[in-house]
Amino acid sequence: MIAYCGIDCSKCPSYLATQSGKHQELEKVAKSLEKVYRTEVKPEYVICDGCRSEGRLSYFCRNKCKMRKCCTDKGFHSCIECFDFPCKELEFELNNAPEAKNNLKKLER
Repeated sequence: MIAYCGIDCSKCPSYLATQSGKHQELEKVAKSLEKVYRTEVKPEYVICDGCRSEGRLSYFCRNKCKMRKCCTDKGFHSCIECFDFPCKELEFELNNAPEAKNNLKKLER
């Protein structure tokens, strides 16, 4: 459940709300994201089965995540495999989720 960037999807509010199967949980996550991003976030935008899953992806993961797109384009399992590690986009993520770097180090081959 470790995303390309190292975040643990199993701890993500969007993932947890999706897996609960409760629409009200998705609504709560959407409302909290509206406050953060100051824009409308519909509950269906947060539905996610995890970044690396073959299932449903949140709007952000599918359309906006530069790390996910980069890794899939390059055929990488995670950002740790990239010669640009850590890139500008990943640095931002690591600064906001320090546990992600430890998760990536565990994936290092």
